[in-house]
Amino acid sequence: MSLVGPRPGLFNQEELLQERAVRGVLDARPGITGLAQIRGIDMSTPRELAEVDRQMLDALTVRAYFRYLVLTVLGRGSGDRVRP
Repeated sequence: MSLVGPRPGLFNQEELLQERAVRGVLDARPGITGLAQIRGIDMSTPRELAEVDRQMLDALTVRAYFRYLVLTVLGRGSGDRVRP
């Protein structure tokens, strides 16, 4: 596991796993935070989450890695909270 990367899904989130498999996201090391968390995208929108995960992986640089960490620490990263 890494600090920055696609958040791992649960084994029963079949739609999310399929969307990530199509986009090659499952080949990446999972992480605690990433672009989806900074943007407030949760696991209830599997297609959007997989697309954002792929965008993050395609554009991930050392600078972006640390930017995601700083934004998360500063409160931009909302995680995968369930909205009421």
